[in-house]
Amino acid sequence: MIDMEVLKIALSKEKDAIETYQEMLSQHPNLTELLSLLITEEQKHKIMIEKKIIELTRN
Repeated sequence: MIDMEVLKIALSKEKDAIETYQEMLSQHPNLTELLSLLITEEQKHKIMIEKKIIELTRN
């Protein structure tokens, strides 16, 4: 598997995790602080992966 394929899979997993945590947040408002933290972390990972994809695309 080439680097780009791995990054695309990782990006998909990050997006799925964000969506899952957002759904959980709507169902469990008592966990807002924890789930918001997890969403923020996943968003950071997503941005890092997107930047790497752009970097590899330019080369």
